[in-house]
Amino acid sequence: MTPDASGAKPVEAAMSSIEPVNLPESTTWDLLLQRVDPAYPDAAKAAGQHGSVVLQVLIGRDGTVQDAKFMQGSLVFARSAIDAVKQWHFKPYSLNGRAVSVQSPITLNFKPPA
Repeated sequence: MTPDASGAKPVEAAMSSIEPVNLPESTTWDLLLQRVDPAYPDAAKAAGQHGSVVLQVLIGRDGTVQDAKFMQGSLVFARSAIDAVKQWHFKPYSLNGRAVSVQSPITLNFKPPA
């Protein structure tokens, strides 16, 4: 990719240099199209445990989850949360009319099933 005579980078090169765009969690929830509920771990169910997990989620330009990493919370729920979120699908996020990859925290709360 060679800059044009003005020294400006091609649009695609400029966009990739700002990706992923950091989004607040509330904006990311608004983009959610398809959610898979996490499985409640048997060990937590037996103990009547509840808790939350915060993940850092990387969402690709096409709205698929590229990666999900445990940031904080209850480790007993971490694997279940990651496995579920990796199946989620989001509306692609646009910046200046072009889809960009984004990253955002996502908080999942676990309560014992009734």
